[in-house]
Amino acid sequence: MVSQDNRLLPLPAGERGLERPLGDLSQSKPYGVSASEPTHLRDYLFVVLKRKWLILTLVVVVTSLVTVQMYRQPSVYQASAMILIDTKTKSVLQTGQGGVVINTGGDRDPAYWNTQLKLLENPALARQVILTLDLHKDPAFFGSSGQTSISSALRRLVYGEEPTQPALAPETNKLEVVDSDKVVEGQLSQQELTKLEPYENTLAANLSVDPVVGTNLVNLRYRHSNPELAQRIVNTYADTFAHNNAERMTTGNATALKTVGEKIAELQAKIEQDEAARFNYIQSKGLPFSQGSDKTMTPPPNIEADKLARLSTQLLDEQSKVKVLRSLYETAVKASDPNDIPSVAENKRIQDLRGKLDTLRQKRDELLVIYQPEWPEVRKVDAQIKMLEDSLNKAPKEVINAMKANLDASAATEARLRAEYASQNGRVTQNNRDMLQLSVLNQRIENNRQFLNTFLQRKAELENQKDDPTKTNNVTVTQYSRSGALIGPARTRNVIIALLLSLGIGIGLAFLLDYLDDTLKSIEDVDRYVHLPALALIPSNKSEQRARLKGKGHGQPEPNETTALALINDVRSPIAEAYRHLRTSLLLSSAGQPPKTILITSSQPSEGKTTTAVNTAVMLAQTGAEVLIIDCDLRRPRLHAHFNVPNAKGVTNFLSGDSSELDDLMQPYEKLPNLKLLTSGAVPPNPAELLGSDEMRKMLSKASDRFTHVVIDSPPAISFTDASILSTMVDGVVLVVHGGRSSRAVVRRAKQQLLDVGANIFGVVLNNVKLESTNYYYYAGYYSSYYTDDDGAGDASSAGAGAAGGAAN
Repeated sequence: MVSQDNRLLPLPAGERGLERPLGDLSQSKPYGVSASEPTHLRDYLFVVLKRKWLILTLVVVVTSLVTVQMYRQPSVYQASAMILIDTKTKSVLQTGQGGVVINTGGDRDPAYWNTQLKLLENPALARQVILTLDLHKDPAFFGSSGQTSISSALRRLVYGEEPTQPALAPETNKLEVVDSDKVVEGQLSQQELTKLEPYENTLAANLSVDPVVGTNLVNLRYRHSNPELAQRIVNTYADTFAHNNAERMTTGNATALKTVGEKIAELQAKIEQDEAARFNYIQSKGLPFSQGSDKTMTPPPNIEADKLARLSTQLLDEQSKVKVLRSLYETAVKASDPNDIPSVAENKRIQDLRGKLDTLRQKRDELLVIYQPEWPEVRKVDAQIKMLEDSLNKAPKEVINAMKANLDASAATEARLRAEYASQNGRVTQNNRDMLQLSVLNQRIENNRQFLNTFLQRKAELENQKDDPTKTNNVTVTQYSRSGALIGPARTRNVIIALLLSLGIGIGLAFLLDYLDDTLKSIEDVDRYVHLPALALIPSNKSEQRARLKGKGHGQPEPNETTALALINDVRSPIAEAYRHLRTSLLLSSAGQPPKTILITSSQPSEGKTTTAVNTAVMLAQTGAEVLIIDCDLRRPRLHAHFNVPNAKGVTNFLSGDSSELDDLMQPYEKLPNLKLLTSGAVPPNPAELLGSDEMRKMLSKASDRFTHVVIDSPPAISFTDASILSTMVDGVVLVVHGGRSSRAVVRRAKQQLLDVGANIFGVVLNNVKLESTNYYYYAGYYSSYYTDDDGAGDASSAGAGAAGGAAN
């Protein structure tokens, strides 16, 4: 019967003070850097080196595909011609309203310039070029527009572009241009227009019209895979456009000459009619105008307007005066004390009365010093003071009455001036109306005379241009195309861009995969994510083989030995040195004395825990200590297979009571006499109950009393409870983690599961680590070169290959 063990119960929350919160597990630094170390450039370099083949494959494939595609595309040549569009000469155009618009040239007209540029892109012009060159009958026009074969592309990549034939000079390629009236839609059938439409679209797509900034020059550029055909097309474009412009100007000059003659006759009739109307108007209005030397009517000085101006000035002055007087009067009426009115205070008579009153009062005060108030002289002075006070009290009212009289007089004057101004303004308004009407007649006559002079001058110019054909075309071809220049495709640039982009994408993909990889790959990962000491780092089998090649060693394990025991014959291998490091870490893991009972487990199957247990026991035995290794993996025992011993009896026999003596169950190992083996025995139906029994405790107690170290192999901690049960009976637990395969979350779960039952975890053994993909890339090389340089290649050749992580539990 299985006894109850309190240590299997979860620890209280207060006893987990050393455990870090899960929130800390998510805080990490990138790419193999410990939490206390800054990120270095080499850390990013290791990420790239780890997936260098992925990056190189992506770069090679993408760059090769882009290179082949670029060289499959046909070469493109560009021919360029230049035309000059001069400023349009002076012209007279008739508007729809019967008036005229005069264009005097000078600066470039934006509307005319934009019109010319649009005519260069007109489909009718492309149609003329097609018919002039018979492009619709030329198979070379569409012949090289597609992609070439892959073999041709490779041949072009190796041998380069084939030399092209020299283009013909423009003088020998001059053609008769098809007139524009022969290519309009009315002259061609719908079937012919449909046939020409693909050619027009192709010409428009490959033609570039680029004005030269700051000049009247325009560059015509045409692209085609045939340089000779590109030259012919762009030259014909330039000639056709100049030809069409000459036709338009010749037709326009004839029309303009007719229009100018009609306008001259019309203007002469209008001028005579307007002069007669002006003469009759002057007579009817009685205006005393005289005729000047330029046959215009000059008016005399306007006296009525001057008089109106004087009346306006007087009226404004009087209005200002009335406003001031009214303001002063209203202020005086509303004042509570008349003496506070400025006009009263400033009145000369009142100031004199106040002066006399002050003098009498002073005199009275002097008399009162000697005499009594009833003294005749004092009484006389009092009478005079009273008289002055009465006069002084009446004075403000008199001043206000005077202000009212002045206000009324000014208001009457204002009314009279306003009436005179209104009367005079009426006379001036009528006079101005008559003068304005006369000015309109004069201006109309003057404008018509200017127009007449302009039309007469333009008529003379048109007649002169009619006799000189060189003046009827302002578009000339200044430069013909002599050869087509190779412009594309930009193969080298595109290949370089593809190379850089694929390299960037490859590196980004490498970092993305590294970011998504949540496995433990290095000691720094163990410290950062699991928060447990890293006892040792065991390199993988491939890493050790690479180390041997670097050290020029060629030792291999003997055929009759398993992978777990291969390191016994090769004490200089990196794996053997790693297990020595693990042995040292375990011996120093406990304060006071080394641990006696050590449990080896892992988070999940196939992480190399059995191999680690075997090699740990061997390394401890090599120190001379008595070591016992027990196979407590009662579900899938593997210890007997590694040591090639029978598994007829073992742990299950002791736990079930079949045998009470360990000596009857233990087996020796010939190469290490102080190492004893205790296999699992028959696989029981209830492993967890057997491992949790008191018999198991008794067995471990006997083994620890007799042996210096007891190494126990157990099932994975996540899959079964066996490891959790055994962890409560030993001095400590070693957690084996498969480097690059074990998930961080699974390892943390296994750790937490062991801590919940009170297990003492010594640390983590990072097993099967690929040294070339981590910061330990140079570890194997340095290790092997050390032995090679010291003892020579011959000693290294005797070392056998060992591997710890490759063995599956």
